Amino acid sequence: MDNEQILHKIWSYKKKGQVHSDIRSLCGKITDAIIKYSMQEKTKDNVSVIFIAFKNFEDKMKDPDFEYKAFAKCTTIKDKYDFSLNAK
Repeated sequence: MDNEQILHKIWSYKKKGQVHSDIRSLCGKITDAIIKYSMQEKTKDNVSVIFIAFKNFEDKMKDPDFEYKAFAKCTTIKDKYDFSLNAK
């Protein structure tokens, strides 16, 4: 899997109007999904996932107005990184 595929898999858990209040449970589902997806794609490498959710990720998952766009880009905002398209 490349970074773009992983990014899309992670953000597929967030739809507009949806709120995820249990971030720990969500992170567990995301890591399981990445492992399963890797296996479905018949990866030839050993598979392990370490997923670190920063505050920005938690905020986006709790924001009902946030919606992931497939062509999101990383931007620097006051010495912080924001991986969403609609940075606040």
